[in-house]
Amino acid sequence: MAAWLVEELKKYPITHGKNVNNSFELVDHLKGFEVRRGEILVSFDVTALFPNVPVTEAVNSLRRHLERKRVPPNQIDAYLLVTKTCMNQNFFSFRGKFYKQTFGLSMGSKLSPLLTEVFMKDFETELAKEKFFPRMWRRYVDDIFAVVKERYLKQTLELLNSRHRTIKFTVEKEKDGTLPFLDLYITRKEDNRLKFGIYRKPTSTDRYITSDSNHFGAQKQAAFHSMVYRLLNIPMERDDYIAEKNRIYYAAELNGYKRCFVEKILRKHEKKKWRKNNTTLEPEKEQHKRISLPYYPKITNTVQSTLRKHGFHVVYKSESTLKDLLCNLKDRIPPDEKSGIYQIPCKDCTSVYIGQTRRKFKIRLREHKNAVDNERANESSVAAHALTQAHCVDWEKAKIIRNVRKASQLNAWESMYISTSDSPLMNEEDAPISSQLFHLTKLITQQNISSTSTDNRMNMC
Repeated sequence: MAAWLVEELKKYPITHGKNVNNSFELVDHLKGFEVRRGEILVSFDVTALFPNVPVTEAVNSLRRHLERKRVPPNQIDAYLLVTKTCMNQNFFSFRGKFYKQTFGLSMGSKLSPLLTEVFMKDFETELAKEKFFPRMWRRYVDDIFAVVKERYLKQTLELLNSRHRTIKFTVEKEKDGTLPFLDLYITRKEDNRLKFGIYRKPTSTDRYITSDSNHFGAQKQAAFHSMVYRLLNIPMERDDYIAEKNRIYYAAELNGYKRCFVEKILRKHEKKKWRKNNTTLEPEKEQHKRISLPYYPKITNTVQSTLRKHGFHVVYKSESTLKDLLCNLKDRIPPDEKSGIYQIPCKDCTSVYIGQTRRKFKIRLREHKNAVDNERANESSVAAHALTQAHCVDWEKAKIIRNVRKASQLNAWESMYISTSDSPLMNEEDAPISSQLFHLTKLITQQNISSTSTDNRMNMC
């Protein structure tokens, strides 16, 4: 419901002059801005913004926003009903217990950023009427760049913290005329205009995906495309430009890339920028359906070229990440409470049963046990096998072999496991989906195993 509502409300964008979406927009606002005598650069930060935004006031702000956009009243009522329903479902679990968030917007809801933005718009509109409100104020979520009179900084901070009991601000002042904000260094020049440089945290190590990492090429280039784009689109003085360019070369070398790797990316972005500045013509964008696949170097190019012929644009994902390996921020769900594709083996032969369940695995397993105990062979293929063959089922080794949360994917995953199984099956019915792709997957897996075995024997030799 929240995802649907966010898409609906995109039709009525929240636009006002005091927010920015990125550092490039901030630079556009600050071009030509002149700092007056007695003014300093500061950054304000809202403490724990999402959990401190009151839901009721945020919903009221949303109503006013939709009324300004002249949305029909009955439609507004429907939007607000969905909003309140979603915001009242702020439940989460921790260490086996369930909790309800009683105040503020939840961090995980897709609606929270939108409601925060509409609330802060009203908040800033009211503040702008006050005497000590800064002459320059640009906010990115909970970080604000501002230019204030130094002697009134204390009064400005008091004003900001007096408007609402839960919205509180902290402040950081410029040092030697320079202030880091987002990924920028903003510096006051002698003529009181502003110049820009690239800011990196002191803890930055310039470590990105290394050249020898098992990632698709576009993923390795992504960080450098971002840095080069920023280099060319943030207006910097010559010394700062050269220093940042050398930093990108250094980062590439540190991660195992040659200098020509960066130069190729640089030429590509320079050409794109030139075309944008000198012509209104744009290459026609082809409409593709996007499909996400795990990256395997030996088969990627073949699969990609085949899918491209059928109008699919392939993007690649890593099968395992450091986050997956090192930590889990949520309570672990016991295996028997998961849903998905499961396997039940026989004790007296090598046969297995492969099935799917949308419910908890332990509930479905209990149904199979009851069918066996009550000799109801027509209710379960497991029971039919046990009764006709006079075999015992190995209930202790029954397990979920693939956790599948989306019901729409169950048939595909079950069909794949049935088609690629090396063991005889108890299943009396064919797989839900019949496709040569499943047999191809099995063939590729066997070839990879065979190739790995050969490599291992060669290494031993």
